[in-house]
Amino acid sequence: MKKFIRRAFSFIMTLILTAGFAKGAVYDFTEGNKLTLLQDPHKSTELKLDLVRHAKHHIHIVTYYWDNTGYPIELMEELQKAHARGVDVRLMSTYIPSVTMDFFGKARRTLDIHDSRKKNDATLAYLRLVPGNNESWTNNIHEKIFLVDGKAAIIGGRNISDNDFRAKDLEMKIEGPAVNQVQEHFRRLFNFLVDLKILNHCKTNTYTDRLRYDQCFDRYNDLRFSKKNESFFPEQPVFENGAKARVLTNEVLFLQFKNEYKGREKFSIKDDIINTVITTDFTQLRAYNYFVLPTAPYRAFLEKSIKQNKDVKMITNSLKSSAFVSNRGYLISLPEMKKLVDEGLQLAQWNDQKLEYLHEKVLLFDEDHGIIGSHNFGTGSTSVSSEICLEFFDRPVVQTLTKIFDEEFENRSITIKATSDSLKKEIDDHSKMIKFLKKNPLETILRMLY
Repeated sequence: MKKFIRRAFSFIMTLILTAGFAKGAVYDFTEGNKLTLLQDPHKSTELKLDLVRHAKHHIHIVTYYWDNTGYPIELMEELQKAHARGVDVRLMSTYIPSVTMDFFGKARRTLDIHDSRKKNDATLAYLRLVPGNNESWTNNIHEKIFLVDGKAAIIGGRNISDNDFRAKDLEMKIEGPAVNQVQEHFRRLFNFLVDLKILNHCKTNTYTDRLRYDQCFDRYNDLRFSKKNESFFPEQPVFENGAKARVLTNEVLFLQFKNEYKGREKFSIKDDIINTVITTDFTQLRAYNYFVLPTAPYRAFLEKSIKQNKDVKMITNSLKSSAFVSNRGYLISLPEMKKLVDEGLQLAQWNDQKLEYLHEKVLLFDEDHGIIGSHNFGTGSTSVSSEICLEFFDRPVVQTLTKIFDEEFENRSITIKATSDSLKKEIDDHSKMIKFLKKNPLETILRMLY
């Protein structure tokens, strides 16, 4: 009886602490970080596989989804080998996207999830957020984190999928003090998901359930790891002339669990990534936006900047490129795109023949300031998706990306210039569909998805 009471009290306290998680969504700037752009998806894949093959202590991964061909299967095989040699492996994703991409569970079987129930020298933890367990059927883990041994962290826009070889995307490899910030955020998100699993899987209705509850609680509770373990949070090297950088997150899952936001009120949820963006002073802004579906604060920020005659350029998907993802998301964004272009936004749309669609999430301020991560800078990322970005000051990196952006913006074989007339024609051509999509609750749902 005492053991049962102790377990129940511990779990209640955990939930109380979870409600205050949002206070750590923005981290302090750190100095001396080494940042490496990962532009080529094939080279990024090889780097990740190499990191896994040489991992000694832990591998922590977050992905929106994985699929069941090529790279994902190879990665699962390497993770299983790492687990067999005693490496702590933890993987988080969202249930529905992973199921749709891996319906028959080929990747899951390759990883041999059943080993997570065994006592071993390593923990093989595989946790998926099931939409509906967190007060909304649309909530998801949209972050992309790849962290090995506390020595290197990779964040950006790519999932564990061969599908990403088709897209224009970007990741950043981080070494130095900011790695521990990525790890701390992973720990908080992982423990939150453990809490949800306990809440939904471990029931305590009758006396006969207590033993089962204790076993269930212990199985999940043993997956946690602490900041006190220096193997997870090693002393980081400080690189000479390294970048100033910090982690930004949108911890919407924690906020949603606490407050149960409904419908369109989700679009006004506190988003520390967007809040950081809209308080940034700049002269020039270069932005890669997946779709142009800004929240009210981000839209106001863009409009204000344009009225102040600041140089604001954006590259987004076109009707053609969005067909590889969702024309529905593109169509509902058309009126807002046209409004911003009418006000002075310089907008180009993706039209490349080699990379089929734009998935990159990057903001570049002036010559030395950037934000890179999983956030789409739209209503979906704010309202229902946990997100992570790196904010950094690194002149060589930003200048490299600015050069690429400007070349793509002006190259008519890669992008097409969006004008008020061209957008009006698309709106007219698809007016019936846009009118249909704008009806509630369909528009609200689509805005949460994209």
